[in-house]
Amino acid sequence: MFTTDLMLLAVFLSSLLFSDIPAASATPPSARPERVTVTAGGRVDMCLSCHRERPDTSHGRDVLGCAVCHLGDALAGRKKQAHRGMVLNPGELAVVDLTCGRPGCHADEVKWVKNSLMATNRGIISTLRYYWGESPDNREEISVSRLKETGMNSPALDYYRKLCGSCHLWVEKGTLPFFLSTKGGGCTACHYLKRHPGYAGEKDHGHVFHPWITRSVPMENCIRCHNRSGRIGLSYRGEFESEGYGTPYVEGDLSPAQYADGRFFLKVKADVHHEKGIVCIDCHTQREIMGDGTYHAHFEEQLEVTCLTCHNSVEALETVAAASMEETGLQEKSGGSERIPKLDIRKKGPAFFLEDKSSKKLHRLNPPDPVSCGNPVHSRLACQACHSTWVPQCYGCHVRMNRREKQLDKIALKETPGRWKEYRSFIRYESPPLGILEGHDSGSGRGGTGGKVVVMVPG
Repeated sequence: MFTTDLMLLAVFLSSLLFSDIPAASATPPSARPERVTVTAGGRVDMCLSCHRERPDTSHGRDVLGCAVCHLGDALAGRKKQAHRGMVLNPGELAVVDLTCGRPGCHADEVKWVKNSLMATNRGIISTLRYYWGESPDNREEISVSRLKETGMNSPALDYYRKLCGSCHLWVEKGTLPFFLSTKGGGCTACHYLKRHPGYAGEKDHGHVFHPWITRSVPMENCIRCHNRSGRIGLSYRGEFESEGYGTPYVEGDLSPAQYADGRFFLKVKADVHHEKGIVCIDCHTQREIMGDGTYHAHFEEQLEVTCLTCHNSVEALETVAAASMEETGLQEKSGGSERIPKLDIRKKGPAFFLEDKSSKKLHRLNPPDPVSCGNPVHSRLACQACHSTWVPQCYGCHVRMNRREKQLDKIALKETPGRWKEYRSFIRYESPPLGILEGHDSGSGRGGTGGKVVVMVPG
């Protein structure tokens, strides 16, 4: 902090010479600010003379200031000029190159994310167009941003735009109505908490509230989108979407167990990993989620972690544990580099443990049963074929489009002719049906040909 007029002037002029803020921001303030803050990066940030918000420590007010993330004019004394060009959510993909992706911050990660499946949705879009006969295969190079820029449309794309187009990172947070308003937001779709984990009132640890940016992404942020189709997020935490009639009835009325979109659900057996306190990001790596710059058409191509990554021999776990300590997760194998998943696996004596990211609890990793899992008869079985107690099964799914009505196009953000509605015959909570995934070996490392025996999730 500097209090004398002379020092204020010296800091202000030096900031014009050495700051990367444009020179146009040199308009003198209308009144002397109460204080001038010089951040750890050497920038003068007058925003902090008015704003008392305090984000997380890595993006701290005294470390970065406000304008590095929110843009605007950090040297202006007038509110209107200071807020000119400011962005409320720095994580939005439309501006992220100027904010999170600026040099010295997260430039590589931003490039990866914009090419990722969560941002492009190319796996969903190309598969949909393939099954609707609009594309020769399901590997079409297409993306949400292309649909936004070109207005490209077709029956399959119109269906996607209106029923599926809210679960991708290009959605600007708050632009869609009702419960959909919480979706999207680019980087902040995942790395955003409404408040500090220890938030207990109107003030956040003595400071005015500011959203909390975190690396420990909570499962709620994942399930905000991953709750339809295979319903993987719901199944993981032991929730089964019921038939839709509000059953089972409670005291003669509809069940209170209901999602924001109106679907009713039942509490059933959760995944054993969920019961142990393991959340999505404990197993799904950064490269699986955010990508690594490589083009992938479908998630199975980007997948790094399988059951056998953790539940394997001592020799295999030694390799994974070593990779977890490396910066890149690359291990030299036979003269070349083999990418090993970066998981928080620790060795304690002869045993191996997975450390979860939220509580830092250690979960012991048990090897596969040598009798049942190692039996050659089971060499084609995916682990889930035996270890899944149930999966949701939605049968008789079909859609109908009424051309006389309009519906919100979630990509264009306007209502257009044609209203789509989905129907189903019934949904069941039963033992998993099995099927053959052709063109894949067992993936178990135990050999096996003729395709993998996997769990099928109808619907």
